[in-house]
Amino acid sequence: MIMDNIADILKKGERFFLASHKDPDGDAIGSILALGETLILSGKDVVLFNEGPIPDSFASLKGIERVVNSFNPESGFDALFIFDCTNLERVGNISHHLSKIRPLINIDHHENNSQFGDLNLVDPDSSSVGEIVYRLIKLADLPMNVTVAENIFVAIQTDTGSFRYKNTTRDAFHIAGEMLGLGAGSWKMSRKVMDGYTLKKLRLLESTLKTVELYHAGKVGLMTITKQMLSKAGADNSDSERFVDYPRFISGVEIAALIREIGKDYYKFSLRSNDWVNVADLASHFGGGGHPSAAAFTREGSLEVVKKDFLSKARDFLDRR
Repeated sequence: MIMDNIADILKKGERFFLASHKDPDGDAIGSILALGETLILSGKDVVLFNEGPIPDSFASLKGIERVVNSFNPESGFDALFIFDCTNLERVGNISHHLSKIRPLINIDHHENNSQFGDLNLVDPDSSSVGEIVYRLIKLADLPMNVTVAENIFVAIQTDTGSFRYKNTTRDAFHIAGEMLGLGAGSWKMSRKVMDGYTLKKLRLLESTLKTVELYHAGKVGLMTITKQMLSKAGADNSDSERFVDYPRFISGVEIAALIREIGKDYYKFSLRSNDWVNVADLASHFGGGGHPSAAAFTREGSLEVVKKDFLSKARDFLDRR
């Protein structure tokens, strides 16, 4: 019923505001680009917003030039769509200025979504928001072209780790196959988004791998990135996308963590699990969240203290088995 209502809004409305979370991943960017393109093809007026920064790996996606990182929200839109956000604040500073746009439509696949929308289309069983966007486009009978196809493919590919993660569904393969049939090139997309490493990213990876530490009998693998490391490599935080997978690859590791310094005594933890630990539950103890196998949280304090607190709670989760 909710999806039918949203499809009806897409068909009848003429002006839409689409936004996804700051520091976007491929699912967040691919979803707004795909829905934005199909609405434009339908003759509708669309604003695509992302506070950024948008990683270099997404710079060549079709339609990316339409995305703005500043905008003065106003009335006159037929709906506001928020993608891949557990709460409205994930959109960034603009979140406090969106109250004039109604209805607010929340589209997500995180199980800890706060249901902040007037209409909430939240499906934790979907591999990605891109998968949900595909269903909406089909239900609303909106047009598809190669730009829509490539961006839906990118959304699904990135959130499933190139169809390797546990959230990879049968539907994800089916939809990806359909997108290939519409002209999305899997090798081309992989080169653009997954494997297009810059020299600065490789230099950052080199220094980050030197920080690998194992704890709790090798069940926790941890790496750290400081601002000094970023500066020396000439990189930024977006260059560390998917670095958390490297400790995850170590044999015997159940919980992988990447700790990034994002301010003075302020750190972001990106978490992954390999098998049975629910890292969304683990992250929730520090005010964060995500998926059972991929989650994140931020923490204030010295690196020594925040690391110690995390490792203590990680041990509690490991001891449950």
